[in-house]
Amino acid sequence: MWPLTGPFVPGFFIDSLNLIFIIMAALLWFAVSLYSYRYMKVEGRSRGFNIASLLTLVAVMGVFLARNLLTMLLFFELMTISSYFWVIHRRDKEAIRAGYFYLFFSIIGGLFLVLGIVFMGAATDVLPAIGSGAVTPLNARAFNWSMVFFLIGFGIKAGMVPLHLWLPHAHSAAPAPASGLLSGLLIKVGAYGLIRLGEFAGWGMGAGVNLKFLGVILLITGILSMLLGVVAALLQSDAKRLLAYHSVSQMGYIILGLGISLYVGAEGVLGLLGAIYHVLNHALFKAALFLGVGIIYVYRKETDLYKLGGLWRQYPVTAILMFFAVLGITGAPGLNGYASKTLLHHAVSFLSEKGGLWAGWLEWLFSLVGVGTTASFSKLYYLMFLAKPAEEDGSERLVNKKFVTERKLSGMQAAMILLVISMVLLGLFPQFFLYKMAVPAAETLGLSAETALAGFSFWTFSDLAGIFITLALGVLVCFAGLKSGAFHWQPPQWLTLEGLGNLTFRELSLFWGEALEFYHFACRGIADTGMNLAGSLVRALRRFEEPGSLTVGKSTLTGISADLFLVFMVLAILLILFTLTRPELLDLSILANLSGN
Repeated sequence: MWPLTGPFVPGFFIDSLNLIFIIMAALLWFAVSLYSYRYMKVEGRSRGFNIASLLTLVAVMGVFLARNLLTMLLFFELMTISSYFWVIHRRDKEAIRAGYFYLFFSIIGGLFLVLGIVFMGAATDVLPAIGSGAVTPLNARAFNWSMVFFLIGFGIKAGMVPLHLWLPHAHSAAPAPASGLLSGLLIKVGAYGLIRLGEFAGWGMGAGVNLKFLGVILLITGILSMLLGVVAALLQSDAKRLLAYHSVSQMGYIILGLGISLYVGAEGVLGLLGAIYHVLNHALFKAALFLGVGIIYVYRKETDLYKLGGLWRQYPVTAILMFFAVLGITGAPGLNGYASKTLLHHAVSFLSEKGGLWAGWLEWLFSLVGVGTTASFSKLYYLMFLAKPAEEDGSERLVNKKFVTERKLSGMQAAMILLVISMVLLGLFPQFFLYKMAVPAAETLGLSAETALAGFSFWTFSDLAGIFITLALGVLVCFAGLKSGAFHWQPPQWLTLEGLGNLTFRELSLFWGEALEFYHFACRGIADTGMNLAGSLVRALRRFEEPGSLTVGKSTLTGISADLFLVFMVLAILLILFTLTRPELLDLSILANLSGN
């Protein structure tokens, strides 16, 4: 890490933490580039997509590499603008509406980041450099407020409940490769910001300020994100919306891990290690899932799960790759999701041992979310590949007849193969990533993992038995829900966060329309008043008109134009105001001294 030299620090830097995010970004972008070449030929507007992708890549790398908060904010806003064109790519009504949601929440998030920077500057006099460790504030209250503002700003980008309302709309509207990057990478920008937030806070123990409340907030929002995200996913019939809600749920795992570390302090380092590990894992398997759904959409023009079925015969390679991605996100042993969820489960167990009125049931909730995750992805895979094929009319069958083979899918499948291989390697050799990357990142952040990892193993009987029981219960819940029709239940709008978000957005739109109308009315009123005053002034000046005066326009004074007179009046007023704001100019002793000299 580059050393600090006074208040001015380099604009960019690399340490063990942002290196993980940079490698993740590079891997995902390479995979999506392989995939999007073929996909965008079918989707159209490939040039606009490629330009937006390049700008977003630059912006994301800028956020990860930023040495100071102002640089991070600059690239954060660039990322918002460039990725907005992903969301509205199709230019239809749904895409435009999703773009409004995305832009509205992103702007709100950016404003909160600005407030966080302002209050951080007020608390510390000099903005702390990213990667410099815990901050010792001069003003504790301003520092606490800055932490809250940063939490909201980064929480919006991370899809943290209840700030996630933009996410299902954006993911379902964007093209598949863009959805893969939105879920696999862009929401990780929010996670990265939250990790750096924990660094500023000294992980709840430093900075001379009690900041455990941040840990409590992250614990609560992490639990809500996990639970509400998986429940909403179970009720979805659209494959992309199901994946979108699972992005909310899986980000809940990451936020929960960070919350444990912030609440417990240095002893809760397992939560931080699990969160960092899950950041990379979620990026891999969620991108693979979105790309797999995109393959089906390209050649079937359908993402409704109940209108698909039996696709393993037409797309056997895609079915196999999707199966590995499903195993990864459910936490099956041998895949990457098992490793990070095991770390997080041990962190939850440690928190439960610490005691508290609420910590005891946290393990049960953790397992319950695992069952829901398995059930929802069993539903997705069964309805898409294994269920009886949905009825097609003759025209649809004719159109899709030429797409019964996978000969044209090689480039798109190559991207999925790359991601699946990475998932398998991280799942079979979890110690490599843990000790070579995650532990150095934790030490960079000021936390030592040696004590927490003493005697730790990924392959204990209890961990393996627990995950197999979770998988089995999830499969049973899936088929019970499909057979009973429970997955078809749609709650009323007022009972869901998305519905409340829609209602809120509608009310805000109406308010904005009324505000614009009032603004135009006020502008017209001011303009009319100005015209009336100008007319009155002209009429007053005409009283001084004489036949021999110099005429400029229709208004004159004796020997001088009214326009010039008004100029002199304005200058006189400005001179008076300037003198009043500079009292030393009224000190006559200065003039006396000057005359004496």
